[in-house]
Parts: sequence; structure tokens; C-alpha cells
Amino acid sequence: KARGGKLLIYHGTGDAIFSFDDTAAWYKQLTIANDGKASDFARLFPVPGMSHCAGGPATDQFDALTPLIAWVEHGQAPAAITAAARSENGEVPSQWGKGRTRPLCPYPQVARYVGGNVDSAASFSCR
Repeated sequence: KARGGKLLIYHGTGDAIFSFDDTAAWYKQLTIANDGKASDFARLFPVPGMSHCAGGPATDQFDALTPLIAWVEHGQAPAAITAAARSENGEVPSQWGKGRTRPLCPYPQVARYVGGNVDSAASFSCR
């Protein structure tokens, strides 16, 4: 933090190996320890339904590196990361539209539907 470092964490909420609840509790404590300003240098992005690192009924394909670089090099903190459902993920529900995307929101925000195509991240906002 003192050197301007940034930390971008993602964690699948369906992870059976490491509990997302433990990661969320850690992030809450990090926030408390930093006078409510942890998001100035650290962001936690839950991935709804994702198992350990990938898979699960989830939009589990996303680029976390590019937003991290923009944050470190240009001061642009990520407000959301767009994630897509991988066609090769056999755990994706059959009723999901091809190419479904969702925003991954920084904790404690969650994606809320605001109208439009339910399979498009643009139809959601982080709140």
C-alpha cells in the first residue's frame, strides 16, 4: 500500500476448496484495518457460481490483468470486470444464451439487472 501497490483478487463463490466467505471476512477486516479505504489499493471480485479457479455454473472467463495494469499504471481502479460463459464449460446451464456475459462487481457490490438482454453484461450495473 505504501509503495502504491494494488491487489486485485477474484474468488469463485462455488469454490469447494477455499470458502468465499473466508475471503470476504478477510477483506472486511482489511477494510476495517485501513479505515474503510481498502478499496483504494485492493479489490475483491466474487465470481458467482465459479468453482476453484474455473468451472461451475458461471461466467468464468475474464481478463483480470488488463484492469490491474490500468489501475497500477494509470490510476483507473476497476469498477467491474466483464466475464463470459465459456462454451467448453459443461456446467453452464443449457438455458443460458450463447455468449452470456456478466459484470463481476467489486465486493460488496453485486450485479443488478437494469433492463435489456439478460445475457449481456451491459444490462446490469454494480450496486
